Amino acid sequence: MAEEEVSASQRSLEAQTNSVRFQAGVEEGRWKVLRYDFPNVEVEVTARDSYSGGTASLQFQLRCDNFPALGPFVQHWDHAAQQRPAPLTNSSPGVVDALKTWGNRPNEYGGIYRAWQRDAAQHNNWAVKRPDEAWRRDRHITFIMEHLYALVAEHAAWLARSRTA
Repeated sequence: MAEEEVSASQRSLEAQTNSVRFQAGVEEGRWKVLRYDFPNVEVEVTARDSYSGGTASLQFQLRCDNFPALGPFVQHWDHAAQQRPAPLTNSSPGVVDALKTWGNRPNEYGGIYRAWQRDAAQHNNWAVKRPDEAWRRDRHITFIMEHLYALVAEHAAWLARSRTA
């Protein structure tokens, strides 16, 4: 029986998700892989608000075809339902903006609205305006995971403050 050929994109992604950098985030409880079926990776990202100690978790799907030449297409995701949930409305303005429904083309969802996300990077020339946040082929998958962690941390902080208000 012939072995299935593994693409360069898949080898790159697997090398990065098995790296110490990525696994450190797993060990620290920042993220975990819920499902891996190349080119898709479903993750749960958890962050703690440093003031209240409260936590928040959100799930995401990363489509990593043609990785790392193209950055992942990243979308908010419901792992149990295997679909994108309704846009989050109870959070900080930055998180709501990142997770809104938008698209470059009619009737097509554009993913998370941030310069590091594949489709959003092209919108209004965002990658050129924010090269510090744009995906480049020399970046590591943890670059995306850390940005997702920052979004979830912002959400955790908003939840903590909204409970005390």
